[in-house]
Amino acid sequence: MTESLFDPRTVAVVGASDDPAKWGYWLARGALSGASRRPVHLVNARGADVLGHATHRSLRDLPETLDLVAIATPPHTYEQVVGDALDAGARHLVAITAGVVYPGGLPALAERVRSAGARLVGPTSMGVYDSAAGLALTWGTLTPGPIGVVSQSGSVGLELGYLAAKEGLGLSRFVSVGAAADLGVRELAEAVVAAPHTRVLVLYLEDLSIGRDLIALAGGKPVILLTVGGSAAGRRAVTSHTGALATPDAVVDALCRAAGVMRARTPQEAIHIAQACLAVSTPVRRIAVVADSGGQGAIAAELAERLGLEVPAFTPATVEALAALLPPDAGLSNPVDLAGAGEADLATYPKITEIVAPEVDAVVLTGYFASYAADSPALEGAEQAAAAHLARTLTTRPCLIHTMRPEGPTVDFLRAAGIPVHGTIDAVMTGLSALTSPREVRPPVPRSPAPPGDVSGFTALRRTLMAAGVAFPDGRLYDGGDPGLSYPLVLKALGPAHKTELGGVVLGIGTPEDLHREAARMRERLAGPPLWVEEQLTTPGTELIVGAHRDPHAGPVVTFGAGGVLAELVADTVTALAPLTHEQAKELIGRTRVARLLNGWRGAPPADVDAVAHVMVVLGDILEARPELTEIEVNPLKDGVALDAYAS
Repeated sequence: MTESLFDPRTVAVVGASDDPAKWGYWLARGALSGASRRPVHLVNARGADVLGHATHRSLRDLPETLDLVAIATPPHTYEQVVGDALDAGARHLVAITAGVVYPGGLPALAERVRSAGARLVGPTSMGVYDSAAGLALTWGTLTPGPIGVVSQSGSVGLELGYLAAKEGLGLSRFVSVGAAADLGVRELAEAVVAAPHTRVLVLYLEDLSIGRDLIALAGGKPVILLTVGGSAAGRRAVTSHTGALATPDAVVDALCRAAGVMRARTPQEAIHIAQACLAVSTPVRRIAVVADSGGQGAIAAELAERLGLEVPAFTPATVEALAALLPPDAGLSNPVDLAGAGEADLATYPKITEIVAPEVDAVVLTGYFASYAADSPALEGAEQAAAAHLARTLTTRPCLIHTMRPEGPTVDFLRAAGIPVHGTIDAVMTGLSALTSPREVRPPVPRSPAPPGDVSGFTALRRTLMAAGVAFPDGRLYDGGDPGLSYPLVLKALGPAHKTELGGVVLGIGTPEDLHREAARMRERLAGPPLWVEEQLTTPGTELIVGAHRDPHAGPVVTFGAGGVLAELVADTVTALAPLTHEQAKELIGRTRVARLLNGWRGAPPADVDAVAHVMVVLGDILEARPELTEIEVNPLKDGVALDAYAS
């Protein structure tokens, strides 16, 4: 049904105006730009002409039924205008006005629209746009192109459109979600990404209410997520270490990995990634840098490696081929320093690119190429011939260009040929670095039955986890007598999540007398909680944390990383959606720095990574299957043995 939103048979603008400072002007102007494709009706309460076109005083005066009605009238008019639009047969309403006054509020407005068989975008929307359908119901002027945009902020969405135009690109479809009283991100994004003229989708989200629907949305076309919210962790009270470590930012990254979605931090970065996606169809890891100078090559290569790309040295055969074309003082490894050869003969650029391309996934030209014609019109023919050579021959390896002056006829030619041209090397490398991993949607893991047993309280949780194959040291509740355990012992208070900070853990207890004395002190210090005593694990090993946390939008997530008292301080963690398979858990472990310690750092014995992965799977399964739980945590986990556990 949303197709009639982007390609309606008829359009009406209510609140049409001749004043360029008003929304009614831009909506009328945009609607009239598509008048050759569909009838356009302008509604103005005074009946004044708008942009040289006659208007109607009310939707009730229109001679035909409507597909789409855009509304930019004062808030108090909405009850009447919406009723008139639905009576006129409107299938979609785009509500621009903020602060809409409607009896019963926005839920009642949405229900009224849906009950009439129609759908609503907004209120507080900044409109819709479809370049192929000639629909431009938004502020300003957007440029046609291959990028679809769905935005919870209309201004950010329009900024994406303007930034795309500066890069020689444009938008296929755009929709500003607004207050989303009816149509939300999922439905609108599905309509935008499904359009044949959309080749890449950019989503701007101010919340993660789309949740795991992001996984279903991402598919054959690249999807870029621009979002905010990483700082929310500082405003959120947490009980466990897991809640502190599974920040909104980490959950966004987990969703993106599961959905095969690329993450952007700014609108400009989103456009740079989109431009790289349009030029590069396969993952990029190894790149060649071809530069006009040693300085530009060094900057480009260093930046690439900082962003996770590789700049490998060339084979002797490639170095020999380069030496045959370049001056004696040229740089022949990677990066390549042309040492003036490009300026002497512009055909050198595509020739060198052809030589190095087979060894890498992509080639980056950095320097002055594409700027010659802009500064010296006499060089336009030679430079465009070199650009045409580049476009013809690089069919298996993409080429991206950084030029010092991103304007002029050669830049236009290259962009039209699908070769990205940027004014900074940062833009080139930012785009490429987003393509280092395959865009693969993670198939959902079949839900496993939760391990049976109680998880309320430490002793019950311990029994349940042990029954599921999680190892614990031998221990028991301390009743003041001989615990019958091997010394040294650990004494801890049951209840607090942050025991160490509260003085609720004592290590290295060597005698029964020490145990009795420390137990008395702990009861006095903490007002008499139950105490637990267990054998102290004396084997060497790295303390880890494994936890599962229920995010309000993404659902259960598992977090793994460095644990113990350093969990928040080191913050070497990674988060993924639950449930996990055993192999997914091991792959997650490998993403952390602490994984190097587990694999045997400097001769130390390797840890039981399979045991750690098993704990991750079990905790994820429990939280996935038990909606009454918010979080469950094992911290620390040492050499595959759980030293403490917590659930709530």
